[in-house]
Amino acid sequence: MYDSRIDFNKISQSLTDTIEAIKEEQDILSSKALEQLQHAQSELQQAMTYSFSFLHR
Repeated sequence: MYDSRIDFNKISQSLTDTIEAIKEEQDILSSKALEQLQHAQSELQQAMTYSFSFLHR
């Protein structure tokens, strides 16, 4: 079920860049957005691990 079209590096970099931009804003709405983005990063890591596990089988 590995999809080679998924570019995990680009997704990860986009999340990181967005998190950094939101950290600079430091307002109440940013706090919630930051929490959601950090959760997305965690889910991305899980997806990468799952996807790459098929490459090594």
